[in-house]
Amino acid sequence: MQAAFREHHGLQCGYCTPGTIMPAVDLVRRKGNALDEHTIRHELEGHIRRCTGYHNIVKAIASSAEAMAAEPQKVAAE
Repeated sequence: MQAAFREHHGLQCGYCTPGTIMPAVDLVRRKGNALDEHTIRHELEGHIRRCTGYHNIVKAIASSAEAMAAEPQKVAAE
């Protein structure tokens, strides 16, 4: 997710970024990897941006969701 935020210019001043990346990872885990723009924007409602809007953040989350689908699931060692 962090790489996608960097790649799609979703990183901002740092004030809100951690509070966006963590819920974005949770969103992918809860809703799956085929996320549309409407779903992402709905889930991000209430996240306050000090620097700009959601456009690049939405692109980053959608891109990361696709990338996460392509990765094999990591299983924690017992």
